[in-house]
Parts: sequence; C-alpha cells; structure tokens
Amino acid sequence: MRIAILGTRGIPANYSGFETSVEETAWRLVERGHEVTVYCRTSHVKTAEKQYRGVRLVTLPTVQSKHLDTPSHTTLSLIHLLTHRRPDVIQMYGVGNSLWLLPLRLTGCPIVSVVDGLDWKRKKWGRFARAFLRASERLAVGWADAYVVDSHAVIDYYRARFDKPPVYVPYGANVPQMVQSEHLVREFGLQPGRYVLFVGRLVPEKGVHCLVRAFESVQTDMNLVIVGDNLHDHQYVNSLKSTQDPRIRFLGFAYGEAYRQLNSHAYVYVQPSELEGTSPALLGAMGFGNCVLVSDIPENCETIGEAGLTFRRNDERDLAARLQELVDHPDVVQRFKRLAPERVSQHYNWDKITDDYERLFYQLLRRPLPTRLQTA
Repeated sequence: MRIAILGTRGIPANYSGFETSVEETAWRLVERGHEVTVYCRTSHVKTAEKQYRGVRLVTLPTVQSKHLDTPSHTTLSLIHLLTHRRPDVIQMYGVGNSLWLLPLRLTGCPIVSVVDGLDWKRKKWGRFARAFLRASERLAVGWADAYVVDSHAVIDYYRARFDKPPVYVPYGANVPQMVQSEHLVREFGLQPGRYVLFVGRLVPEKGVHCLVRAFESVQTDMNLVIVGDNLHDHQYVNSLKSTQDPRIRFLGFAYGEAYRQLNSHAYVYVQPSELEGTSPALLGAMGFGNCVLVSDIPENCETIGEAGLTFRRNDERDLAARLQELVDHPDVVQRFKRLAPERVSQHYNWDKITDDYERLFYQLLRRPLPTRLQTA
C-alpha cells in the first residue's frame, strides 16, 4: 500500500517524539513492502537525498515562527499531496493539524490522525492558541477515520469527551546494548557514571526549573546534565542557566553518538514533567538501561510501571530527597537499571508498534490482514 505521512518536521529525526515515531515506523513499513512518503521541512531536514532508508522524502519550505511553522508547511504538504499521485492511506500527526483533515478527505483516502497528549495545556500557548487546540481535538475525532493516542491516561480524557473511541498506539524505544565508548562524555568534562541526566525541550511544563532547584540541595559531587534547548523562549532558558551551582551543566541539543554516550553512562535519568504523553526521551533512557526517576503524573507512571521511581509533581523537596536517596544507595540504582530495558522490550517495541499501525491501515482499507498480523 502507499502511505503518506504529514504534519511532522520530517526524518531523519532531529527534534521530538513525533519525528522519531515516523522514522522508526516508516522504514519498517518499507521493509514490509509498502511505499511510504514523509513530508519534511527544509528548516529541519538538511539532506538533499530524496530517500531515507527506503522512505521517500518530500521536503518543502515553511515559515519559521512559533505559530506559523507547522500550518504553513502542512498547507504546502496538502497542496503537494492533492496534486500528485494519490496514496492509499494518509497519516496526519499533531492535533493542531486537524483543520487540514477536511480538504484531505477530498482524496477519498482513509485518514489516521495521531494526536498529541493534551497539548492545549502547555504553558507556551496563549488563550487563542489553547482554544484552537481544544477545538482541533473535536476535528481530529470527527474528520479522521481513526485517531491514535499514545497513553491510557489520554484515552480516558478522549473517551469522557467524545463518543468515538481512540486507538491506542504508544511510542516506542530501541533497547541497544550500552555504548561502551565514553570519549564524548569526557569531552564534555563529565565522568562516566557520575552525573544525573535530563533530556528534553527546555519549556516550563517539562519541570526543569524544579529539577535545577532540587539538585542545588543534593549533597554530591556528581553533575546534573541538562541536554536540550528552546529556540523560542530564551527568557525561560536564561532563568535556568542563572543557577549559581557549578555542578549543573547545560549542553544544548545532543544527537547521534553524543546522545547515546550520554544516556549510556548516566547515573540516574530524571523526568520532572508537569505535563506529558508517553515521553520518547524517557523511553529512550529506559532503553539504554537507566534508573529513571519521574514525576508522578499518570502518563509517567504508566510508562515506567514497576521499573522506575517517582516523586511528587512540582515538589522540589521531594525530588531532592529522592535524588539524595539514589546518590546514597547505588544498589537501588543498579536494580532499576536492570528493570528498565526489560519493560521497554515488553511494552514499547518498535516492531510491535509498526504492527499496530499496519494492522490499522489494513482495517481502514477493508483489506485482509497478512498472516503475520493475524498472529501478532
């Protein structure tokens, strides 16, 4: 079948969970004999290649601003799709793109909308943007043939608000063996196994301010390493960097080998989110065999199960106490380092997630399932 994927920044992934999900599922779908096209943004995908791991790339320009980046690119993607070869299935990422589902229905193709977590709750949005995103949820439910959510906590929200039930497909993670190389970690001025790690966008709902303040009171010579940045809200980033604690290091974005080494040699990974779906960064950390400490919001608790530890959301004293316990008890850390990748393998496997999407596509097209999907 021919599958068109719209709404993300494109692949290879270099930004967020949506892009990682597209990359990991798209090439697997190609390996299964499908033709997959991913629409990419020139501002994020720099390769001149027309394919990536067998996936066809259509790279189009965009207006680079916080509010216009996504809608401008989705509009151009829509025009391209409507004027070129018709796909069999359209997969649209992002609840904010729901307004474009109506013209996509002109193709007559089944449409799968992959919605965010409760994106309208994010602090970066003003009143108008929040109202638009809430209204977009209704459009995603009504205009798509099926809509996908990534956590059971979000399922409960949509079931309470709408009569049409969502399809549950989580994000995934790979479970690589620990990267033994550590030269990039040392180039950052860090000692392997002697730092606490956070990876993510530096936005208020990620709770990094709570983590910074908590770590300032932890008695240890370890570092706190913050990987990530925010290209739009410099005021928040500067407030984080105003800490006087020399142990706290801000590394900016890290990808590829640097990202793998930093995850492989962390002592503990912390996810202090106030708002979250199924966090790809958290799943990645677990896949690398990290002991994870997360805020006790339902989405984080669902992700870690019994394979991680929690603290009270927005409670820097509780977070500091938990961190101190882990610093003082490396045996506890080692136990959770063993449990985390086991949970990822069992519940967040990319091959299984690709099965889930592929099965959904076949069902919407009313085609018989291949034998491998009937028994999966």
